[in-house]
Amino acid sequence: MWKPRTERLQTILGKEPANIGHRGARGLAPENTLVSFLVGSEFTHLFELDTMLCGSGELVVIHDFTVDRTTDGTGKVSEFSYRKLAELDAGGFFDESFEGEQIPTLSQVVQTLPETSVFDIELKSEGKTEERVALAKAVVKLIRKYQLIDRVWVSSFDWELVELVRQEETEVLRGLLIEKGDSLNSRYMEYEPDLILPHVSHCTKEFVTQCQSESLLVIPYTPNEEGEWKTLLEVGVSGLITDFPDLLADYLKK
Repeated sequence: MWKPRTERLQTILGKEPANIGHRGARGLAPENTLVSFLVGSEFTHLFELDTMLCGSGELVVIHDFTVDRTTDGTGKVSEFSYRKLAELDAGGFFDESFEGEQIPTLSQVVQTLPETSVFDIELKSEGKTEERVALAKAVVKLIRKYQLIDRVWVSSFDWELVELVRQEETEVLRGLLIEKGDSLNSRYMEYEPDLILPHVSHCTKEFVTQCQSESLLVIPYTPNEEGEWKTLLEVGVSGLITDFPDLLADYLKK
């Protein structure tokens, strides 16, 4: 019978509750860019980010399947080589002072941040079987290359992607993301998760207690206000994925 690796995960998280920057520090800088992680690193060493494969096979750090929202380009990420992606401006959409920021590769993020950094790597796939298998293999290869096994967990709304990572490397910690409006169904333990990452609206005392009864830690996304932080900490979550790690750091000091 599967037992979540709670102690190992708690060691990675450090002193609870964990302050996890969403897409770097999305409220302070253009999401999923190197500058976003560097700005966020002034307040935390834990980060959530999104990764997928681009057309030339690199793991790139971007949330959407198209570049339209966060760059000055248009089109699907899967149809760009990384050389072409790197030519796009991924900072100007946030503020003109960030013009020229690029879409980074996952390797660049890992190599740029301090070796104490911890990553929640959210896997993004459009669902094609070959793509999903290739993504799982590429992420595990990167984790091994940079010896991240004790500094990372993978997560996804696509639970089958998490399962593919498990098949590739059982030692990688795994989280299941739950969308707003969805419920935690009886099948979740089939995927052998180590933690649950629900939308903030799910985090009732009953929900958190249910997860804890299975030895699962709960880390919601994306509470951004003091009132939410207070309520969530009272019900027993282990961390908070927020756009404002600076404000959360100040709040946790209190």
